[in-house]
Amino acid sequence: MNIEEYLTTLTEQIRCKKARQGVAREIRNHILDQTQAYEQGGMEHDKAVEAAVHEMGDPVTAGAALDRIHRPQFDWRFFAMTILFSAAGIFVMYVTGALGSNAEWFPRQCLFTLFGIGVTVAIYFMDYTFIGKYALPIYIFMSIVFYIYQKTGTKVNGTVPAFRSLVYLYVPVYAGLLYKYRGELLSNIIKPLAFILLTTFFSKFLASSMYVGFCIGAICTILFLYAVLKGWYKINEKRTTVFVIVFLFVSVLFAGYIFFFAADYQKMRIMAFLYPEGYRDANYQLLATRRAIDGARFIGESTEGILIKQFVQQDTFLIFAQVVAMYGLIAGAAIITVFAAFAYRALHVVRHQKSQLGMILSAACFLLVFFNCTTGILMNFGLLPMGSLQFPFLSRGGSGTIMYAVIIGLLMSCRRYEKVIDLSADV
Repeated sequence: MNIEEYLTTLTEQIRCKKARQGVAREIRNHILDQTQAYEQGGMEHDKAVEAAVHEMGDPVTAGAALDRIHRPQFDWRFFAMTILFSAAGIFVMYVTGALGSNAEWFPRQCLFTLFGIGVTVAIYFMDYTFIGKYALPIYIFMSIVFYIYQKTGTKVNGTVPAFRSLVYLYVPVYAGLLYKYRGELLSNIIKPLAFILLTTFFSKFLASSMYVGFCIGAICTILFLYAVLKGWYKINEKRTTVFVIVFLFVSVLFAGYIFFFAADYQKMRIMAFLYPEGYRDANYQLLATRRAIDGARFIGESTEGILIKQFVQQDTFLIFAQVVAMYGLIAGAAIITVFAAFAYRALHVVRHQKSQLGMILSAACFLLVFFNCTTGILMNFGLLPMGSLQFPFLSRGGSGTIMYAVIIGLLMSCRRYEKVIDLSADV
């Protein structure tokens, strides 16, 4: 049996077509290496090939064993956590009044959640490598669609509320751009930096929120610095030096934007956070939140809980503080535990990626979840200025639910092809 016959029989046993090419390449290289070793020992070429092929064992048995290894995986734990936390989120929003006084909100949120689970499953079955192949067209298409929707969508106080969530979808697409532009040329450094600025601007413009723009810009910056440390760009200087320079550059740009271009009310919120007693009218939500947290009991309702109930009925960004005010610090600790477990599971996906694209894409999804959970908790404790954040599982409405459904689906897709892509060529 020659090499081609052996590889054909072996790969026919592997049901996942995506894995066949990589497995065949790996086995072929092993056979050729062994053939060369036999030839160096004095064996004729044809006999060396035959001996090397024979040494690999029965192709059907070997192929069946490789089929068990290199096949798509379904992360049942992650999916079960998503279902459980989604149901728990609906319950928490209902008992805290976050679903509002309108009786229609509860069934609507249930439908949004069910639809989101369907989106997660659909994204899971998709091959996430298309983001690496078509990152720039996806980015342009998203921006055009977002701009049209921003002009035609239903507005509340001059903004389209859905964009406070939807613009976070720029984050995984930016990860695809980082992968696309890796290389040696100077433009491979300039393009990702330019897209950080563009993405931050688009996000802030569409969401009408400096907080959302800052979060997305910060996540994209961290991803870029991560790619630098991974050696994606052939830089003559030390990577740590470039890391520091880029970090300082982006920080100065953000600070300059706030100083020169932020709206007066946005600057006032920052001042109110720094000097709350002197700007009571500018940030009454912050003061109410701090009072509710300060008056919280270990178990049971706080007398200050009524202060933020009106805010939770309008939006869910202060729902954590409301839970603590109504049910005590133990309930708050339970929510933090849920967020930590979910973020840890996302990090687990990142750590086990062999594909570079899978690594940067799953890292983008993890950072999005981790950043929103962390800043959200700090904001609810009154340790950060108020902003329009979206908690996973605790955000009312369809846009936040769908956005996180896409993020979870991408994480599960990376996990699905974790052992399939590691032997195949990166896109």
